[in-house]
Amino acid sequence: MHDRRAVHPRPSTRSVPRGRTARYPAWVTTLSADEPRRFTDERFSGLTPTDLDLAGAILVGCEFVDCDLSEASLRGAQLADCGFEGCEMPMVDLTDAVLQSVELETCRLTGVTFGAVRRLPIVPEAKLRGCDLSFAGFWKLDLTAWSFEGCRLAEAEFVRCELRGVSFAGADLTRCTFQRCDLTEADLRGARGYVISPLDNGLRGMRVSLPEALGLLAAVGVEVE
Repeated sequence: MHDRRAVHPRPSTRSVPRGRTARYPAWVTTLSADEPRRFTDERFSGLTPTDLDLAGAILVGCEFVDCDLSEASLRGAQLADCGFEGCEMPMVDLTDAVLQSVELETCRLTGVTFGAVRRLPIVPEAKLRGCDLSFAGFWKLDLTAWSFEGCRLAEAEFVRCELRGVSFAGADLTRCTFQRCDLTEADLRGARGYVISPLDNGLRGMRVSLPEALGLLAAVGVEVE
């Protein structure tokens, strides 16, 4: 239930086309300019990039389904216990965004700079399943509370990341770069296309499967015949 004590509703000036229901509560338009927009337990379906300004918003327990958020700004937004399913989110701006217990499934997040999210005081936490993260960038992040099961990470980049125990099971890691990362006890079973240097990354206890594990040898120039 929304806490509206600081909000003084007035008739919304937003127009809604005939036959179309509003996808957001009208009362959010009454907030003062310097007060962040707040959404709690809302369900958004079929949004387009211009339907809702999420920059700086606070979202708790919200669900986004089949939304087009291409190049949308989530700059400074705070997301907790939120879910995204089947959403288009290429090049979304996550600068200073807070991600806490966020789940994304079958979403397209190509080219997203995850390295721009806020790191403190809350360590980012997200679970991704079956998402397209091609060309995404992860830099100097603690990702121990993340998973990338069944995701496409073609030409993505992980630099100086803490990936201890993280699951990449079934992921496509074709031309994905790992540089100075800790992959101790990470799960790469069923992952494919990876070439990870054991000289440049911590791989102790990493779980892999054949024949894909031969990519570890290829990284140091070993040829298996």
